[in-house]
Amino acid sequence: MDFALEQDLETGNAAIDTQHKQLIAMLNALHGAYQSGKGRQEVERTMEFLVVYTIKHFADEEKLQEKYDYPEYFAHKHLHAEFRELVQELAAKMSRDGPTDDFIREIYITISEWLFNHIKNEDFKMAEYIQGKTPTA
Repeated sequence: MDFALEQDLETGNAAIDTQHKQLIAMLNALHGAYQSGKGRQEVERTMEFLVVYTIKHFADEEKLQEKYDYPEYFAHKHLHAEFRELVQELAAKMSRDGPTDDFIREIYITISEWLFNHIKNEDFKMAEYIQGKTPTA
C-alpha cells in the first residue's frame, strides 16, 4: 500500500512537509521493491536514508521549535531521540540478521506507523503553535 502526504497530513510548514514527503517516497520505494521481489536490495538504501533523514529532519524541526520558543520542545525532542534510537536498533538488526522479508515488513510497518502518528499527534501541534507567531531568535 503506497502512501502520499495527503492534505490531512500536511502541517502547513513547507520545509517540514517537503521532508515528510521524502520519507514517504522512500517508504513507497521500499514497498514497491518488496512487491516486485527486490526488497532486499532496497532495504539497505532505506536504512541509510533513515539514518541521515532522522538527523537532518529532526534537527530542522528542533531549530524551528527553538526559533518560536515552542513550549513542548523538550518532549518533542525526546520523541525524536527515541525514534533515532529505534532506527539504530533496526540498522543493527539488519546488520546482524540480514535483510529478510520479515525485516522489510517490520521496517515498513514500524516507520509508517510512527511517522503518521507523529505527524498527526505532534507535528500538527507544533505547526499550529508557530503559525502566526513571531520568532524569538
